[in-house]
Amino acid sequence: MEMPAPVDKTGVRRFLGLMQYVAKFIPNLSTVSAPLRELTEKEVQFEFGQAQSDSFEKLKKLASTAPVLAFYDVNKPVTVSVDASSEGLGAVILQDELPVAYASKALTDSQKRYAQIEKEMLAICFGCERFRQYILAKEFMVETDHKPLENIFQKPLHQATHRIQAMMMKLQRFKLHVKYVPGKYLHVADALSRAYLKPSVEDTEEILYDETLEVNYLKNHVPMTEEKLTEFQNATCEDSSLQKLKFTALSGWPDSKCEVDSDILPYWNYRDEIGYMDGLLFKGKKLIVPKSLQREMLNKIHEPHLGIVKTKQRARDVLFWPGLMSQVEDTVSQCSVCNSHRPANVKEPMMSHDIPDRPWAKLGADLFELQGSNYLICVDYFSKFPEIAKLKDCTSKETITHMKSMFARHGIADEVMSDNGPCFASREFASFAKSWEFKHSTSSPGYPQSNGQAERTVQTVKNLIKKAVESGKDPYIALLEYRNAPLDNVGASPAQLLMSRRLKSKIPVTEALLQPEMQVNVHFKLKERQKVQKLYYDRGTKELPIVKEGEMIRTRKNGVWNPAMVSKVHSDRSYIVDTGGRLLRRNRHHIRSTKETSIQLPSSEVINNESNLDSYIPEPENLPYSVEPDNSVEHQAIPATSDNQVPITHNVSVGKIPRSTPGYSNDGSKTRVGRVSRLPARFRQD
Repeated sequence: MEMPAPVDKTGVRRFLGLMQYVAKFIPNLSTVSAPLRELTEKEVQFEFGQAQSDSFEKLKKLASTAPVLAFYDVNKPVTVSVDASSEGLGAVILQDELPVAYASKALTDSQKRYAQIEKEMLAICFGCERFRQYILAKEFMVETDHKPLENIFQKPLHQATHRIQAMMMKLQRFKLHVKYVPGKYLHVADALSRAYLKPSVEDTEEILYDETLEVNYLKNHVPMTEEKLTEFQNATCEDSSLQKLKFTALSGWPDSKCEVDSDILPYWNYRDEIGYMDGLLFKGKKLIVPKSLQREMLNKIHEPHLGIVKTKQRARDVLFWPGLMSQVEDTVSQCSVCNSHRPANVKEPMMSHDIPDRPWAKLGADLFELQGSNYLICVDYFSKFPEIAKLKDCTSKETITHMKSMFARHGIADEVMSDNGPCFASREFASFAKSWEFKHSTSSPGYPQSNGQAERTVQTVKNLIKKAVESGKDPYIALLEYRNAPLDNVGASPAQLLMSRRLKSKIPVTEALLQPEMQVNVHFKLKERQKVQKLYYDRGTKELPIVKEGEMIRTRKNGVWNPAMVSKVHSDRSYIVDTGGRLLRRNRHHIRSTKETSIQLPSSEVINNESNLDSYIPEPENLPYSVEPDNSVEHQAIPATSDNQVPITHNVSVGKIPRSTPGYSNDGSKTRVGRVSRLPARFRQD
């Protein structure tokens, strides 16, 4: 009965729409409402006279008395229909589509600045609180014309904005179910929200209490200095996309995604969680950072140099803006400090050596030290037969002498695989390989498992010798029995695979077993054995991305990833890298791709001191010997002092080094870039 009279034609139409909703319960409605209907015609000027006032009051009385206004029945289902306009709230409780009670109120100045979704939630709170005597301890339906509220009530409470959270907490005592109904069907609630009543004293006290809570909440929820808070508020005000977001959040989101401005389209999926308060925008409890402050926030989040996952979790926990996760990933990936201390690469799938078609065609060679003595070991890739020789010293000459002895017994191998030790990387060994006509291949420096056959045999032989010495037995007997022991899944011993016979030992054996016997299907069995080994090794492995020539990378040394550049692809998983004047060969396992946009290589001046001469590669035209492009995995005649400093591979025309080489002198010469390079002492003139 306290509904104010309409002040324009739109208000009249709204009131008549309300009356039309209950028209079937009002007798002679068309006659009573005729003076009001005349005001809705286009030709008639709006003038709310005595006739219209009498009609308005009579219709209000009819709508608020029986049979239009029904008596409440505790046994019938209840529906609370609510709506919010820009300045007021309206609610009506219905049973059998008949109104039981009406309610409306005006919004305060602060509530008028709420987002539309917050106003609609406020309408639900208002309707439930006003009709609480009817609906407490009873399940009921709430009708709203704001569809996002349906989803909000299905999500966890912590995902909502703080205002909506507070309102939902007030509704916890009610057993309500929210249902979306298009606004054109909410005649009564819509009319009440626009023809609202002035707030009562009780409403005013509740409003003041709620606003005080909001002010205190902002201080506790965003505990930053006044200067930083002002900076965020100013940056939000100057950010055009956030201003559009603010306007859309306050006025209400469109029904269709295609109607959203392109600048705020990334926020569409989070539209139910976005709220505005005191110059700041929030997604749930998280602060939405303006674009001008995003880089500063990224730097602060990354200040402790956590990993990508931890940094993402930290950022996701407290801040929000579209694309935050990808920007965090880029920031961490491009951080030089983080890249320097990243963990080692994961294992790559095993790349097995090809099994030779016959014995003693491919050998793995290595040197090892045991109990103060040095040994040379050569193992056949086909038969797994080991040959061992004790060395007087680790020179190339001593190594070559014993290898010639092995070749004289079993024949010259087609290929010898070794590491890049000084005795194998010398010019003398290259000359030996050339004159005896076998191919010499080397493993990647720092990656001995690429010559795994030799490395594993070294481990086995060292254990045999240690056990024999400790037990006081003859180590040669242990070596003999190892050569006679059958291989797993092959059924033949290394001696049988190499010589087609068993070796006579101290163990009694019949004459028939010592007779030569051709082994069949050996290659197939070895291949199957290799497949099983690869199957188990490849568990938990992962292919690393391919790196290309000229790509900026990082190489691992002493647990630290140092900047470098790929100079050349040497072979499968083997690369020549430039570390700032020094060219080194590295395995893919020791190379990590980087997303750093700018990477500084170490100064090439470190190459100028003599301690680096052995690992330094001079300009091709200044080499003291001829050089051809290296298109194979061969590693020939490379001056080097260790496995970790193996320079670019060259095929060398072996011969006597000329005493006088153009461009070189004992005192050194300058390269094209002005660097002074001196010959190692062994190449200088006497």
